[in-house]
Amino acid sequence: MFVAKKEVFNCIAKALKLNPKKINIDSNSDNMRNWDSLGQINIMTELDKKLKGKIFEINKLANAHSSKKLIELLKSKKLLK
Repeated sequence: MFVAKKEVFNCIAKALKLNPKKINIDSNSDNMRNWDSLGQINIMTELDKKLKGKIFEINKLANAHSSKKLIELLKSKKLLK
């Protein structure tokens, strides 16, 4: 199971209850409302649904507070298209 960058952005948007068009590679916890600790858990949950349970195998994911870092981690684990 793999996801594309756009799907990562969509997961972030869904988790944070934001318009997907507002999410990009520069989105992070400093510039996005709702991206707090609960938002981070919601993002991880949405990504886990997309990746059928593989997301929690990534140790550093809980500390990835930007879309760029999330994408880098997914890419390093060969989970990004």
